[in-house]
Order: sequence, then C-alpha cells, then structure tokens
Amino acid sequence: MKTRFHIFVVALLFVLSAASVHAVAPDGPFFYGHISDDKGPLAGAMVTFYHGKPVHSLTVFSDEQGRFLSPALPWSEGYSLRVRRVGWKDLRREKLQARPGGTKLQFQLERETDFAKVAAVMPGNYWMNLVLAEFEDDTLKREFKQQCTYCHQQGTPLTRVERSREDWEEVILDMGRRGAIITNALRERLPDYYMRAYDKAKALEKLARFQSDNGPLPVPSPQARKAVIEEWDLGGNTSNQHDVMIYPRDGSVWTVDGPIDQLHKLTLDNNPDGERTSYDVPRGDHKPGGVYWRMEKKSEAGRENNYLAPHSLQTAPDGRIWLTLPKGNQLAGFDPKTAQWDMVDLEQGINPHTLRFDAKGRLWYTITATNHVGMYNPETREQKFVRLESPDLLTAITLRLTPFFIRNAHWFDLEDRSAKMDGVSMPMPYGIDVNPVDGSVWYSQLNFRHIGRIDPDTLELDSIETPFDTPRRLRFDSKGGLWIPSYTEATLNYYQSETKSWKSWQLPIEPIGSATPYALYIDQQTDQVWICGTASDTMLRFDPVSEEFTVYPMPNRVTYTREIDFDAAGNMWTSHSNGPAWHVESGIPKVSRIDPDGAPDIEASGLFTKAATAAN
Repeated sequence: MKTRFHIFVVALLFVLSAASVHAVAPDGPFFYGHISDDKGPLAGAMVTFYHGKPVHSLTVFSDEQGRFLSPALPWSEGYSLRVRRVGWKDLRREKLQARPGGTKLQFQLERETDFAKVAAVMPGNYWMNLVLAEFEDDTLKREFKQQCTYCHQQGTPLTRVERSREDWEEVILDMGRRGAIITNALRERLPDYYMRAYDKAKALEKLARFQSDNGPLPVPSPQARKAVIEEWDLGGNTSNQHDVMIYPRDGSVWTVDGPIDQLHKLTLDNNPDGERTSYDVPRGDHKPGGVYWRMEKKSEAGRENNYLAPHSLQTAPDGRIWLTLPKGNQLAGFDPKTAQWDMVDLEQGINPHTLRFDAKGRLWYTITATNHVGMYNPETREQKFVRLESPDLLTAITLRLTPFFIRNAHWFDLEDRSAKMDGVSMPMPYGIDVNPVDGSVWYSQLNFRHIGRIDPDTLELDSIETPFDTPRRLRFDSKGGLWIPSYTEATLNYYQSETKSWKSWQLPIEPIGSATPYALYIDQQTDQVWICGTASDTMLRFDPVSEEFTVYPMPNRVTYTREIDFDAAGNMWTSHSNGPAWHVESGIPKVSRIDPDGAPDIEASGLFTKAATAAN
C-alpha cells in the first residue's frame, strides 16, 4: 500500500512539475527552435528578429544544444530574421509570424569555406591587430592606438582598403586635421605599417591562425548567452549618437547627435519599436565649426558641417538635461517639459567635454583644449574653473595661449600645422565623476597619464600619476572605489584612494591587447563594472568579487561605443557613435539595451522536451 502511495505521489509531483514548467514559457507570441550545421547543434549563434521602420531588433543566443528561445514579443507579424555566427554564412528569412504558444523555427547554417569571406566579417580589432604587430617600438604602438582610434574603429572594411604610400600619407594627414596628434616618427613609419598589414594575401594568412572548428571568434559563454540584446535605429547616416542617458523621471532614452547638433529622445511606453523625437540645439550666432570656424577646411568632402557638436549629457536634480557643446564652447540646459533651452557661454577655457552633477546640483565638467575642470551652478549661474597640472612650463604656456591660437587660426593655417607638427602631446582632461562617499570631484587627463581629485568647496587639487598610459572615462562604485579604463593597454584599473593602491586586469578580448576601452559604468546596485568594447563589437561585464569577465558580442559590425547608462530595471544601455555612421554595418547609429538575464529559461519552458518535440 505504501509503495502504491509513493508511486502516486511521485507521479503527481511529475505532473505538477511538468505543468509548472509549461507555465513559464513566454506569455505571448514568441519564436523558438534549433540552430545547427552539418555536424550538429551550433552554440552561440545570434538569432536576431527585426521589426518596424525605423528598425527595432531583438537578439538571443543559441545554447550548447543549438536551442534558442525568444522572450514574449510585442507583435504577431512583420518580423524578419537573421542568424549569425562568424565562420558560417548568415541566414535570413522574411515575413515571419510569432504565435502565442510559440512559432517553431529550425535552421541549418552553412559553413563558410572561403576564408577571405570569413576574414571580411571579423571585428575590426582583429585587423587592427595586424597593424599593431608591425610595430617594434612599443611607445609608437601606444601612440598609434591612442591617437588613431578617436573617431572610429580601425580595421573596418572602409579603413583597411589597400592604398599606395602616398594615399596613406594623405589619410594620416586628414586624421591629423581631425585631432589625431602624432609624432613625425610615427607619421613616417605608419604608411608602411598599413601597407604591410593590409596586404590582402599576407593578412589572410595571419588571420587564419584564429580559425578553428568553432570559427575564428570565441564562442559566447553560457553567462553571455543568458542576455537579450535589443537595438533601436536612431538618427541617420550622418549621425553619431556620442553619448546616451536614461532620464530617471520616466525611463526615456536620450542621446546627443554631434554631427547634426541635435538632442534625441526615444520612448518605448506606447510603441515597443520606439517613438522618436528630435530637438535642434540652438546654434545662435555660431558659424559652421563653432569657435573653431577659422581652423576648419569646410570645403573638403566628408567634413562635418556642425556648429556645436553636442557631446555629453546628464540630468540635473531639477529634471533639466544639460549638455556640453565643445564647438559652441557652451553648456546647454534643456527642459523636457517645455522644450526650452538655457544656453551658457563658458567664461574660461575651450572645449567642454564630459559632465557630472554633484549632490548639491552643481555641474562639473572637463575642458579638454585648455586643461581645465569647470563648475557651473545652474541655480546661481556662478562659474568656477580649476586649471590642472601640466607636465612642464612650456606645455602650460602653450595651453594658456591656445584660445589666442584658435581665435586667430587663419593667420597660421592652424589646422594643417596641427596635422603636420611633431606630435605635441597636450594634457586632455577627459573623464569626470563625483565620489559618492565624500563628494570630491575626480577627473582623468588623457595624454598625461594622470587622474586627480578636486575638493568641491576649496577647489584644492591633488594630481596623481597613473601606472598606465591612457586613463579615459572613469567612474566610482557605491563604496567610493574608482574604476578607470586604459585605452592603449586594454586594461581595467581600480584605484583605492584611502590606501593609494592600484589593481589592474587585462581585458579578455581576442587578440589580447587589441581592445580600446573608451568608457565604463558601475551598476550601483551590484557594483559590477560594465565596459565599452569599443574596437571589438562587444560589451564587457566585470564582477569585482569573482574577478571574472563576461563578454557580450554585439549584433552589428562596427559597434563603436563611448558611454553607458542603466535603467531602473538594471538593464545596460549604450549608443553607437562610430564617426562617420556610414562605416557601420547598417549605415545607421543605434541605441542598445542589454538585459543580462533576459533570455527565457530554455529548460524550464517545456518546449524542448521529447513530448513537446514529438507534438510539434
């Protein structure tokens, strides 16, 4: 009798368990299925569903058994699909319908046997690494990596074209006109490095060493495959969504579009494909080029014709959104309720860059061209400035004379002179953040390997040399620990101000050393660190407790990112800012959201059991 009772209980538990498993399948229309090749299941394939115009996409990953499962989707029809795994041919389908209960899809990818076609779609950092391998002088290698990747990825299809030495010299000169300050030593050698690195036959031979049974790229980890990545087109083919911000009062997404002097808003409340609104930033009396108008050769094809170049944005305690306008040499406050602007001219310095607010509502920002940090109080309209440390007297004098040179650039043809000079490396105040523990303001100085602390009340300055070359956009965790990416060394760095100690981790981006981490952000709820994989079409997450990285491949090639923010649900947001945008795969910038645990539980869904498979 007991045996029968036990059998009954076990059977009942099995039925209840099966029912509960089935209940956690996505509630609404969705897709699921298998990805394989001729050898069996294919893990780590990106399965991307596209919908709407402008386009909204959602990407999930296949697991070790080749299974994939989308979350519940907002629409039942109008989907197109792409399945991608580098090393295999992309597979595309159109006019798909998602049904409640799921639409099952089964695809077999074809292995790409022409390695030239495989190499053509490898991320740009693999190709850039061929250039890095040409350097014998490590100092010049770091200089190249720092100065020649400001605007866009290196090694993309449009930057790795085979050229003559004369053509490469002209390309390098044009990079100089756009702000790349390189030495004569690098300028002399770089054309030859490019020519050797991008010689097609030799390049393919070198890239082939990454090829394996799994293709040329690492298979996304099980942790990465838990993510759902969504992207929304924003702007046009002349756009550049430099920075992104989540508006804390309603969760809307805002970006600054430097090339066309606009502020964009994306809302998802009424339409999951996104409703987009754009606001023109007032140009006032500025000429094209803003305060740099005397420097710029505006007749040259492909040059930006902007006036202000909005760069960074943050929300003030009163709900207004504030922007830095480097070319306008202004700060701009925008009221989302009234769409009214408050334009503030800088009283000192040139080129406001990155901004943050402190707990008292004061706006702190870096000023790159003249080596300042500025403070603006929107309530009192008071401005204060701190001139930062310089490496020597000559540099300090040059920085003080910079406004004069810019105002009178037509006397010197300053743009071409800057492009041809012997790489005078000026300190460039770059990242900035406010310590949540004591309210102190911290900044980084690119080109000078320094960070520093400013007392917000006395403006007393403490400058600190870093054990790495290129501190960029830094951030604090909730405990007051400072995290800093180093652009040239491809490292994540941690500074403990109380003990004045450093710790460093190499980013696990293949080829090792080819990453160019531009910015990072700390999830204040977990203190996990998110890092822009700017050159490698990735985003990275670092757990400071386990000291483990998770690398998230992004769905589109040439995903160049510069800033990160979080929404209230703990999702990570970034924006695409490769300049120009027409270098990127789709030709249109996007904003991206990663939900790191957003993928439905494949096992718990009940969709892939033998019974479910037989029923379908």
